[in-house]
Amino acid sequence: MKLEATTKIKMELFMTRQTSTHFVLSLAVLGLMLSTSPCLAQGKPAIMHHQPLPASQKTTQTNGAVPAGSPSYTFTILAFPGSFSTNIGGINSGAASSKIEIVGAYDWAPEDYTGSFDLYYTVKKGPTTETFRSVNKPTAIYQGATNVNDAGEIVGYYVDSGTVYHGYLKKGGKFTTIDVPFAGAVNTWAKGINNSGEIVGTWEDAITDHGFVLSGGTYTSFDYPGAVDMFVYCVNNNGVIVGAYTDASGVSHGFSLSAGTFASYDPPGSTYTAGGGINDSGDIVGFYCLTSECAEGSNTPQGFLLSGGTYTTIAIPGATGTWANAINNNGAIVGSYADGVGGAYGSNGFLATPQ
Repeated sequence: MKLEATTKIKMELFMTRQTSTHFVLSLAVLGLMLSTSPCLAQGKPAIMHHQPLPASQKTTQTNGAVPAGSPSYTFTILAFPGSFSTNIGGINSGAASSKIEIVGAYDWAPEDYTGSFDLYYTVKKGPTTETFRSVNKPTAIYQGATNVNDAGEIVGYYVDSGTVYHGYLKKGGKFTTIDVPFAGAVNTWAKGINNSGEIVGTWEDAITDHGFVLSGGTYTSFDYPGAVDMFVYCVNNNGVIVGAYTDASGVSHGFSLSAGTFASYDPPGSTYTAGGGINDSGDIVGFYCLTSECAEGSNTPQGFLLSGGTYTTIAIPGATGTWANAINNNGAIVGSYADGVGGAYGSNGFLATPQ
């Protein structure tokens, strides 16, 4: 069963044991990467216009610089109570609020995700408070929440019968279905939402996958120039979009789209790159592979942070795979990891808070 619009990076993270209590690990992020030059197109990012993007869009190839040191995080492991598997999709940007809200999907068995949740996470003097809440769309047989903005508006996907995927917006307690109106569309995934209410995601026709923007009731489709496939994951409050595309040789790369200009990026040595999230400062997180086996099976990627032209690898200690899926304006990163116990895919989500 296809969870996201991708046949390579498998976002289903199958939990092989249930963590009944959460724990915190303080450590430096692992695996510093090399390379050089700026990450995103220069200048202030602009909100995307609602017109089809021209075929002559520019692209830039990005690299990183040698890091001066390792960022340090506190890792908090997150699991929906009683679930078999938990996948963290997104975190609110925090642009207008200090409240942390995290969304994702959970399941009771190693199949496709059957439930969505949001999590309010607060850190005060004394105990940390985690408040999970199911946000399930009625009648859906598979579903997942993928992102949330500061107003608490949630986007995600669901299947209500058969194998057709629809996007959704949950606002004020009401679910609204998101299906792109483009000719030939067979599936829609809503993946990101910003504080202006712009929604981005992926839609699929009989041949390939494309990106879309929904803003002010208008849908706009776009494709990375020359790509044979692409997957859109996030949009920040400046309208900058990130995701992944596959080139004609079958290699996947991360991309950003700012004011009509695409930029491509890969951690050095990457055989598969996907950009999962971006904050308003332009910091990008995602996941990548260093071997062909990882690129084909997608079960042993590492997370990365691209900030100020510097790549830093993010890996949960002892994990067989780490997916960094989103980052907020305070630098907090959320994602999921695989522990390799009883199978290749993962167990829990995580929150990485800068120290």
